[in-house]
This record gives sequence, C-alpha cells and structure tokens, in this order.
Amino acid sequence: MKQAETSIPPQSRKVKYLISIIGTVAILLIIVSYLTWNRLDPENTCARCHEVAPAHGSWRSSAHAEMQCIDCHGTALSDGLHSLKEKTGMVVTHFSGRKYHDDLRLTEDQVLEISDRCIKCHRSEHAGWLAGGHAVNYREIFMDSVHNAIEKPYWDCLRCHGMFYDGNINDLMNLEGSSADWTIKDKKQELRPAIPCIACHQIHVENPVSERYASSKNTIREIKRFPRTSFYIRDEKSYLRSDRLTPVVMKDGDRQVNRATDTHTLLCQQCHAPNYVHQAGSGDDRTPVGVHEGIGCTACHKVHSGDTRESCAVCHREVSQNCRLDVRQMNTTYLSKNSPNDIHRIRCNSCHEERQ
Repeated sequence: MKQAETSIPPQSRKVKYLISIIGTVAILLIIVSYLTWNRLDPENTCARCHEVAPAHGSWRSSAHAEMQCIDCHGTALSDGLHSLKEKTGMVVTHFSGRKYHDDLRLTEDQVLEISDRCIKCHRSEHAGWLAGGHAVNYREIFMDSVHNAIEKPYWDCLRCHGMFYDGNINDLMNLEGSSADWTIKDKKQELRPAIPCIACHQIHVENPVSERYASSKNTIREIKRFPRTSFYIRDEKSYLRSDRLTPVVMKDGDRQVNRATDTHTLLCQQCHAPNYVHQAGSGDDRTPVGVHEGIGCTACHKVHSGDTRESCAVCHREVSQNCRLDVRQMNTTYLSKNSPNDIHRIRCNSCHEERQ
C-alpha cells in the first residue's frame, strides 16, 4: 500500500485535493443558497412567477403575514422525495407552458398536508374539530347505509362532503346495483377527512394581525377585522368570505322566520341548508323557531366541536321560577327524534298549555 501511494505523482495528488475542495465548497454553496432562498422575501423569489403572485398578494394582507411561506407549504426537501417530486413538477409545469390559470389550486393531498401543519399553532381548535361532527371521513359519509337507503349519492354531495376531492361522485364510488352494493373505489379515500380545516378557513384571507394593546393605558385599539371564516365553493375552486354570503330566507309555514345573520350562521347554512322552499328545519337545516328564534348557531354550539352541553347554563342558570323545571336537564337534543322539546323548535306551549 505504501508503495502504491508513493507511486502517485505529486501533481495528481494536488489535482485530486483541489477537486475535493472545490466539490466541498460547491456543496456548501448549494446548501447555503437553498437555505437562503427559503428565508428570503417571497416577493423576490417564488412570487416573481405569475402563478404565485395572487396568493402572495393576499398573504401580504392576511393575519399569517408574519409567518414564512415554508411554515405552511414546506420546502422542496421538507417531506423527502414526495415534496421534491411535487416542487420539481411545479417547476416543470411553469417552464413547459402547460398552465391553465394564473392562480394556483391545491390538490386534496396538498390541502390535507397544509391542514396538518395548521395543528402546530391551532392545537385547541384541532382538538375541538376532532371531537365534533366535522371530523367525519369519506367512509362515514358515503357508506352510511341508512342515508343511502333514502337517497343515492350524487355530484352535489361533494359540495359539502369532499370539497377538495379531485374527481366526481362516479370517480369516488361504484354506484352499480342497490345501495347495499355501493362501495368506495379508492380505499385510500375512505379514512380521509371529508371536511378539513380549510373548507371553512381561507388561509390567505385579508385580515390585519391582532394588536392587543396600543398604549401603556391598556386601551384596545379598534382595528377593522374581517371574519376568520370563508366558504370554499367547489365548482369555482375559490373562497367567498362569510360576511359576503347571501342570507337564506327562512319560512315556518307561510311565516318568514326572524333568523340570525351573523357570519358563523351564514357559513353554517351553506351546508346545513333547507329544502327548495326554504322551510326551517327541512333538509339539513337547523334554523331555530319558537322561543329560540333569531339565535345564531354559535350561541349554543362551540365553534369547532359543535358541543352544546354547557350552552343552556349561559342563559338558564337556575331552576325556572314559573314551572320549577331545570331546563338544563330537559331532553332537548336534536338527536332524539321523539323528544317533544327539540331545542330548535321548542315553543312556549311545548311546556305551557295554551289558555283559552
């Protein structure tokens, strides 16, 4: 071995040494350049591409403006070969000319990846979502034998249950034969959440960052803030801020119902909607009539979980002085179909006999 090493000319050893140094420096430069690129203002990097510019513009005026793009979208190496393939595909698409629109649209895979990243900052909201009905998956929705026996799944089901699904109802399901024969074609789809976080939350929605105190006097500065919710319109692949949603006219028979028009209720009614004649309580609607008429959804339902167990105590803290009933113990749950005290439709005469 010593003889072999001494046989290498000094000039060759210098060349090899120089090549190794240049290679090491080149690798270090690539790593530093990559890390620097990810930390630079996107206006000078990604947003120079016209596809990214609209999203960058809305991000600039959003409550997430102080966060970096990579915090939500990751980098080309953040998820191994998967993210490298995804980012490479974006570059190829950009330079190949196969562009269909200027604004980028997320696939369902990308939506779920971003939703997972939301959890890092929004842990309590995620916990509430997990505990509520909106954490439902595709199998629970589309393989519900009771509902399928009443109505066959069709394209509009995806408007609320599968907003980001990349296909149509026939791509999702095999609907041949009777309802007992129906199956979900793509098994990977079965356990995916049908209503992820950004079905109701637009990440880039225009909103200033919260400012708690404006001076040493602890006075809260009045800042115009928009609602934190938006409705994702599947057909248009775009969001509509919840304060811009059209209020639904509700009727109780021939009478027009005095319904709430707060932004949370407007959002809820996009999916929890009445039938074609707008009768309150029809279809999937939960608009209250009777003694609770005019109350918004979140007056009783916690925003993310939908939980109502503590809501009665907010208004009904003691046993009624009139009928001596603790209304917090009454059977008012909507899930009990035989309950005479459905919280959404309970009236005065549900408990009190009408006087002649």
